Amino acid sequence: MTSVPLITARDLAAVVRTPGGEPLLEPVTVAAPGPGELLVRILASGVCHTDLVAIDGGTGYPLPAVFGHEGAGVVEAVGTGVDRVRVGDRVVLGFDSCGACRACRDGHPSSCARFADLNNAPVRDALSIADSGEALTTGWMSQSSWATRVIARESNAVVIADDVPPSIAAPLGCGVLTGAGTVFNVLRPGADDGLLVIGAGAVGLAAVMAAAVAGCRDILVSDPVPARRALALELGATAAVAPDDLAGLLRTTGQMRYVLDTVGTQPAMDAAMAALGPRGVCATVALRPGANRLSIAQGRLLWGRTLTGVIEGDAVLDRDITRLLALWRAGRFPVERLVAEYDFDDIGRAVADARAGRAVKAVLVRRDATDATDASLREPLAPATEAVAGEASDPLRTLRDRSLSDAALAELWRSLPPVRTDELRGFWRGWAVTTGHRAERLLDRMRWVGKRFRADDDVDPIVCRGADGGLVADTGFSKGGASLWRIERDGVVTAAMVYDALPIVDSFTRLSADAVLGVMGGRDTRDDGREFYFVLERDETPPA
Repeated sequence: MTSVPLITARDLAAVVRTPGGEPLLEPVTVAAPGPGELLVRILASGVCHTDLVAIDGGTGYPLPAVFGHEGAGVVEAVGTGVDRVRVGDRVVLGFDSCGACRACRDGHPSSCARFADLNNAPVRDALSIADSGEALTTGWMSQSSWATRVIARESNAVVIADDVPPSIAAPLGCGVLTGAGTVFNVLRPGADDGLLVIGAGAVGLAAVMAAAVAGCRDILVSDPVPARRALALELGATAAVAPDDLAGLLRTTGQMRYVLDTVGTQPAMDAAMAALGPRGVCATVALRPGANRLSIAQGRLLWGRTLTGVIEGDAVLDRDITRLLALWRAGRFPVERLVAEYDFDDIGRAVADARAGRAVKAVLVRRDATDATDASLREPLAPATEAVAGEASDPLRTLRDRSLSDAALAELWRSLPPVRTDELRGFWRGWAVTTGHRAERLLDRMRWVGKRFRADDDVDPIVCRGADGGLVADTGFSKGGASLWRIERDGVVTAAMVYDALPIVDSFTRLSADAVLGVMGGRDTRDDGREFYFVLERDETPPA
């Protein structure tokens, strides 16, 4: 990285000089971006528990340092070799990964072999004190976003739409991503499953919202703070209790299939394993200083229970942040309910409130925008609009109007809960949502009525109206039958119908108990770049 200064002392960074010390704003000089790097003007940055652990010396990060790793901003310059991100793009900054190791190639970049090197190794030539030239330790989670401008990498930046409020975008870089990603990517609960979340901070409440999206039957929360328990209930929890009352609640609900521990103490782990039923899975995401040794009764594990550690929600940044924004737009993932905004120059109070639990997710916001495109930053965060919430409350009606754009259809599909294969048993009538698509014209000519799912390996993919008016399974076009699988599409692991002899896969998400939204995928299924979306509605008494 070059040390040639690009920005002058107009920039500020929150510098921590002593363990446990308060971050104080100091004028800094920012270096130019090197190969593969970005210069990002920060518009908002979250305060995460991991930042607090690092400030207190729990990670050994050398001081003086600049922390912050939930940055959102505007790209102002790019280094050589950058081709995916452009100047002027709005971005969310997350963790970095190499993209080349076995874990990255397998789709698990948060387990990257170079994670520590890319995210926690000190960088000393990106920010320096303006007057003295003193080098600051930066590169915290490949960003150190408690500054007005930072150096990040193209590999840890996700491009987002210009209209996403920075206060919404920033927490998606770590805390919210960790909670939601652990539910979506690791635990993957279904409609009949129960999930216990221990700790109702930003990570835990993001998990609650994700479990509500997944349609979990029971979503339990344990937290000592009454206000957080109340918020958990508003966000989708079915019960929220103080830790001392958890055992009594479990006697009523029974043990859980899944548990998420966001606390990482011995009492929290004891509660988690006691709540976990046979063959259940407990995911722990908490970070505490040092080795933080915990003990577990080995006998509990013998019943098929699994304890797994998770970093960053096992997320793929671009895939999962895009999905979370789709859920937010649909009114199904109200991140704004977690956020407390603070002016950037009030960072001391933001950190103090985060430590004391007065703020679920403290987010620093710059309201000193000087150009028209950033004028909206001067306004406090507003909740999702009534129009979006209204669409989310009855998406089937919106689909019948066929008024959604192709991009809105893709967002809606990603925002809906996944479907299990056994939920598709029976006959389903279908109708096209994407009008003017060649698949719609083909199905009309075939007099398509719907699909019949007898079992996972016994599917009539195309049921049509025969010449006599009855229903017949078309085997001419389909060249046979189809089968049901659980397949990942756009970050959603859900039921999908795979044709036996055609390179076509129909993937489904749930509109209601008796309606699903399908999207056709596979080779040559797009028409002039457009994907084909359709609805299936359950019909218990199809005509013969």
